[in-house]
Amino acid sequence: MSKLMIENDKLQVQILTKGAELSSIQSKTDGTEFLWQADPEYWSRHAPILFPIVGKLKNDQYQYQGKTYAMSQHGFARDMEFSVMTQETDKIRLALQDTKETLEKYPFRFLLEVEYSLQADSLITRYFVTNLSEETEMLFSVGAHPGFNVPLDGDATFEDYTLELSPATPRTFIPVTSEVLLQTDQTTQREESNFTLSRDLFKKGVLIFETPEKTQVALKSAKSQKQIIMEYQTLPHLGIWSTYPAEAPFVCIEPWNGLADTFDASGLLEEKKGINQLEPQAVFTTEYCTTFLIGGK
Repeated sequence: MSKLMIENDKLQVQILTKGAELSSIQSKTDGTEFLWQADPEYWSRHAPILFPIVGKLKNDQYQYQGKTYAMSQHGFARDMEFSVMTQETDKIRLALQDTKETLEKYPFRFLLEVEYSLQADSLITRYFVTNLSEETEMLFSVGAHPGFNVPLDGDATFEDYTLELSPATPRTFIPVTSEVLLQTDQTTQREESNFTLSRDLFKKGVLIFETPEKTQVALKSAKSQKQIIMEYQTLPHLGIWSTYPAEAPFVCIEPWNGLADTFDASGLLEEKKGINQLEPQAVFTTEYCTTFLIGGK
């Protein structure tokens, strides 16, 4: 595993070749570290990439064409070594291709590419998924799981921060079971778009919302000028997570193209809620942009 870096005059970003995972997003203005630093006491990852599934499978397995495959939560990409395809001062592209080992868990030939690029005080993350097969449709999910430090400085506490979702509109909320499966029989329309951070907010696990339109999520506090603003348009679900009851000083803002299994899932991959279908030789792409502000917007 190697550590790589991109930078511009605003930000310095470090990326691990293992999992193509972000490991640091630091302001060059005042040294603020925005990204969670993977303290194993709470959560030993920074910002894993979720592929070829998002979330958990029922019984950690699925069926495809009459065969049963085992796969752990969030898939295998986060634990695999990526290759560097291209690297510039402010942009890098890494790739993972199927192997004999991945085919035992996931019977599709794929190329997963992750591109990070800096523009002023923003980091743009792009995912490219290519179906390398010439004849078989590919079924997959892909998503992001970055954790951000809260508080962002010493002037506020975790509970002083809010997450503001825009536009301010009702959203479908999907609760989860204790096994982190979707309770799709209990979905509701949530009217609120602002959420004050607290431990109790995560008492029942990850918060999952449908975000079919262009969405912005802002992490901010009235006691600090520092903000993190995430924007995306083609990621139809959002997860928000922190630990409970442990008081970990981070929150994850997770845009997804995919979902965990439902509590009553059949186990058939082609019937999985939120699964993406990719024709032979086709390329799927999606992206999100995260802006890191020191002195307010």
